[in-house]
This record gives sequence, structure tokens and C-alpha cells, in this order.
Amino acid sequence: MYRSTLTGLFFALLLSSSIARAMQNPAAVKSDDDARAKLEADFARTMSGAQLVGYFTRTGQPDDKPLSKDRYTLGTVEKVNGDIWRFDARIQYGDNDVTVPLMLQVKWAGDTPVITLTDFPVPGMGTFTARVLVYRGEYAGTWSAGDHGGQMFGKVARPDATSDGAKDETGGNWPSFRGPGARGYDDSHPLPDTFNVETGENILWKTPIDGLAHSSPVIVGDRLYLTTAVKEGEDTLRVGLYGEIGSVQDDSEYQFKVLCIDRHSGDILWTRTAWQGVPAIKRHPKGSHAASTPAADAKHVIAFFGSEGLYCYTPKGELLWSKNFGTLDSGYYMVPDAQWGFASSPVIYKDKVLVQCDVQGDSFLAALNVETGDELWRTPRDEVPTWSTPTVAVGKDRAQVICNGYKQIAGYDLSTGEQIWSLVGGGDIPVPTPVVANGLIYITNAHGRMAPIYAIRTSASGEIDMPPDGLANQHMAWAYARRGAYMQSPLAYKDLLYLCTDAGIVSCFDAVDGEMLFRERVGDGRSGFTASAVAGDGKIYYTSEQGSIQIIRAGREWEKLATCDLGETCMATPAISGGVIYFRARNHLLAIGLPADNEIRDSDQSAP
Repeated sequence: MYRSTLTGLFFALLLSSSIARAMQNPAAVKSDDDARAKLEADFARTMSGAQLVGYFTRTGQPDDKPLSKDRYTLGTVEKVNGDIWRFDARIQYGDNDVTVPLMLQVKWAGDTPVITLTDFPVPGMGTFTARVLVYRGEYAGTWSAGDHGGQMFGKVARPDATSDGAKDETGGNWPSFRGPGARGYDDSHPLPDTFNVETGENILWKTPIDGLAHSSPVIVGDRLYLTTAVKEGEDTLRVGLYGEIGSVQDDSEYQFKVLCIDRHSGDILWTRTAWQGVPAIKRHPKGSHAASTPAADAKHVIAFFGSEGLYCYTPKGELLWSKNFGTLDSGYYMVPDAQWGFASSPVIYKDKVLVQCDVQGDSFLAALNVETGDELWRTPRDEVPTWSTPTVAVGKDRAQVICNGYKQIAGYDLSTGEQIWSLVGGGDIPVPTPVVANGLIYITNAHGRMAPIYAIRTSASGEIDMPPDGLANQHMAWAYARRGAYMQSPLAYKDLLYLCTDAGIVSCFDAVDGEMLFRERVGDGRSGFTASAVAGDGKIYYTSEQGSIQIIRAGREWEKLATCDLGETCMATPAISGGVIYFRARNHLLAIGLPADNEIRDSDQSAP
């Protein structure tokens, strides 16, 4: 009865909307046509990168038979001409899993779009006809293939929602390290699968940047923000695969700077010197004094320079406040004289700035008022030095701040700082940032006797333990003791989890059950990989320390697309916004994307 009612309601809606529109006067029709452009823009934005997750029936099947699950993962959805739209769709049902570009009609029943397929061939599956109505985050419709058919219905799941369905309100910005929620991907626009710095292919602009820094770009609106550490003369940097615990012996005076750049042109809009002097803590030979990525929203730009302080600017470059936490010495805990420099990045969440300061001595997690810098709460951590950035995960029943660690991997209440759950053990030099997806918290680290990967449930509480390899327990969906990563943060993308070692070995897991799907090498085996992977438009970008960009196709099988070269070393994780990938290399900031209407230029500006 439910299925027949669904079909009747579907066609009744179409009929009533058509009759009502036909009875309108010309002025009203024109007004509707003017509003259609907004509806179409909203539809494209809602559907691009979304997943249609639901069920389908077969006509004539018994009512007591379980419904069949299906899933449609969309890439870019855009209007082509008239009623014709392009949907880049990955279709999954049963044992079938194919990705195809679909040129489909989209009809409108009032303010409601109806996706239309008529005798459309899907490779390996057959020829399909369907009518699918989309409204308020849900879809429903009918389908047929040959002599059989049925109904289909489900929800439109957005990738910019948290694991528990809470909406991400970043509006397409990339406001902190690895973007919203540290997720590391942006599926909102097409991205290039190749580029060439020498010929200018897909290079939108290239701007010189002074100093040595490993911090990533962040983007809010039309503005991009960077930090850098500048001294007289050239800084040394030793990249590659090697082990070294010593520090760079350098007593030079530095200027720690914050830059604002027009993200469309690459022009430097302003530069501010936050601090000047000899840094209190030395850096690692592969490190920099500007390793913490800034954080930004529409009103604030937060830059963290470790022992030299936390600084808050307006988007126009006016200093609002600054705060000094004293000496923050991050180094190898077993050799206290080995100073490596601070690297954890701040995160803005609504009215709070969150900082994780795991150092030699008194480690802590703190929340500050973003308007004033006043401390809202501070929670001590029994932790060795780490270089990880905290992640905020907000669900229906819980808002927590998640910290990687060695002695205290933990989740904390966002409002109070009270510890919710904790886990002891893992690699003893934690660097990767936690990532949340699929109702799970993915944490990895390495060095020492373990290199684990944990898939911790967001509902975890109390003291939790790791289950045997590949198995689950109350608080973990799965875990492995020796398959994790040392430097790179994990990437949870399209139901898969990707990890990359510092030697460039990429492992792909089913993100839900932990099944390993492949393990392959990117690069030549001699390159180090420090920057974390980013993804979009079905592609994943891995950056070697030598500046070689390895591009692979996202999926359950290994497929390499291209190798491209920045022409200089690169330690920073890229940022993605508006169909452009921003690479912060040793001497330049590069914007790489499909040209479209963008002006390709080489900026001659450097930081004043």
C-alpha cells in the first residue's frame, strides 16, 4: 500500500504543479522564470558532491521482502543548456559499481526539480528509465529497465555535513588546516588531472613568497591567508628520507609575517609582521618557524607562531588581540635538547579558538574567545610533544574536540573541555590530524613500536581499548596496529580511507569495515612525503617533498592519472576552493585549476 501511495503522490504533484503554472498570467510566469535561475543554482549546489542514499523496490515483489539498498554518489552537477544537465554519477547497487557522466533532463514541478531518464544505457547494467523528484533533502521516484521496474526513495546526503548529520556552515571556504573539519576534500567544482608549470597549462597564477614556511594556505571569501618566517639570507632545508633528531643551530633574527592575498589574482593585499627577534626554540632540519597553518572566518584571521604567540587580525589586517603561552618546546621527548619547532594549528569554531599545545612540560588543550582572546577553558594533557591539530566534531548528541596523542588520544567536550573518552598508546611522535566521517573518528600515528590506525566511534566514552587487528569492539569499528602513517593526516573520501606513509606508500581501506583494498607506491621510492593528501572531483593529490604531485583516481582499485612537477620543494598541504588547488611551495604560491574565465598570470609581487 505504501508503494502505490508513493507513486500516486508523485504524479499528483507533477500534474497539480503543471495546471497551476498554466493558469498564471504572463507577469506571474515571468516572475517565476526570474526565480528559476535561483532554484537552478540552489539545485546545482545541493546536488554537486552529494550522495543519494536509499532503497528501491521491484514491482510484484512480496511486501514482506526486505527493501534493496542503492547509492548514487555525485560529482559535479551543472546545467548545460535548456533542460539538459550533466551529472557525474557513481552508481552503486548490488555488486555493480560504475561511474558515468549522465546528460539528463531536469523538469520543474513548481519549485521542485524532477530528474528525468528515458531509455538511458548504463554500461554493464542495461537501459533505464526513471523519474526522480528531489525536495528538502529527500528523493522519491519510479524506475524501469526492460520488463521490470519499481519505486526508489531515500535521502540526499551532503559531504559538508558532519558524521552525525550536523550541517557544516563554512560555505565552500577552506578556513583552517585541511579545510572544514580537516576533511581534506572539496567536491564542489571540477579539478584538473594534469598541469605544467613550465608551459603554464592550468596554472592560473604564481606569486613569489619570501621566507621559509610549511604552513598551508586558508581561504575565506575572496581572500587567502598565509604565514611565513623571513630572515636575512637563505634558510637551509633538508628534505628526503632520513632520520635526524638534532636541531638547526641558527641564532638569526626572524620576522614572523601574516599575508593576505587575493585568491583570484595572486596579488598580495597586505602583510603584517606579528613578531620580530630570535626564536626561543630551534627548528628541525626539515622544519620551519612558520609551520602552523592559520585559521580564519569572516571577521578574524588567527596566526600561531608557538613560543612567539597567537595573533588575531581582521580581514583588513588590523590587530585585534594577541596572546603568549610562554615557551612551547616541541621536540623528541626522549632527548629534551632536540628542539624541532611548534606545528599544531589553531581552529576556529563559532565563538571559540582552539589550540592544542603538547610540549616538553605542561601540555594542554585550550579554548579562547575569538573576539577577545580571553581563555574560556584550559584542560591539562598528560602528553609528550605532538604536532597534530585538533579536530572539532559536532553531531546531534555531542560536540567534541578530538586530539591525537601518544599517552592521551582523547575527545573533549567542546563547551567545557571535560574529557569524554581517551585511549593510551600508538606511535610516540604523533603528527596526523584526526578526521571524522561515517560516524567514526580516524586517527593514525607512528614511530616506535606501533603505527596504528584507529576507527573510533563518535559515541565513545571512558577509557577505551584497541581490539585485535581488523576486528571491532564497543568503541571501535576497526583498527590495525601496524598500518598507520607517520606524517600525513588520513583522507576519508567517498566511503574510503586513504593513508600515505612518509615513503609514499598509499593504503586504501573501506572506511566502514576496515577492509584493505590496495597498497601501492606513489613517486619513485626515493622521495619523502610530508604534506597531507587532498581530494576533489574524484581525484586525489599527493605532494612529495621534492614538489612532485602524484594524482590518482579515487576508488576501490588503484589508478594513477598523472605526475606533475611544481619545480621546487613543497612541504605544505594544499588547499582547495572554487575549483582551484593552491600549492604553497618553497618560493611561490601557485593557483592551479581549469582556466574557464580565469586570467592566467604570473604575479611579480612579493611580500613587502
